[in-house]
Amino acid sequence: MNISDTLSDIQKWYAAQCDGDWEHSYSISITTMDNPGWSVTINLTRTILEEKKFESVEQGLDDGTPDASWISCDVRVLKDDFVAFVGRGGPGRLDEILQVFLTWAKSEPDWLAVPPEATEEDLDREYWAKLPNDDSSLGCSQDGCSRNRISFSVFCRKHHFEAVRKKPCMFEPA
Repeated sequence: MNISDTLSDIQKWYAAQCDGDWEHSYSISITTMDNPGWSVTINLTRTILEEKKFESVEQGLDDGTPDASWISCDVRVLKDDFVAFVGRGGPGRLDEILQVFLTWAKSEPDWLAVPPEATEEDLDREYWAKLPNDDSSLGCSQDGCSRNRISFSVFCRKHHFEAVRKKPCMFEPA
């Protein structure tokens, strides 16, 4: 497979995930690194690959000083509980990093499938899980609330959820 085919398949996978919602929160990024090399991050959250097992790939890192032929790929949980394929490699390894992802993705019978659309309750649960715990020394601004506010808000988790989601919170604060 040549680089044109690789990019075409990456584009197909990305386009299949775009549902009017996914692409606003999740992404694919390809950047350069200063050691030198490539960094590829493909967000898998809310895709059929999110829980798929991945065997890490590591080459050329044996002595701890990578040369131009090194490569490292794995799937990990990033900040905000996003699950992502993360590939890094030397300056001539971009196509190979993308191929590692595609080989893994295409091992799924319908690699372009998307999971069933998330329900409103699923989205609420996902939003709630990402909110920080009440940890400020300042109290919640909601009248009568004795909980502390969360970072970057004037409210505790419960009242922040209700203000943003515009509905009663069905979750119990920690």
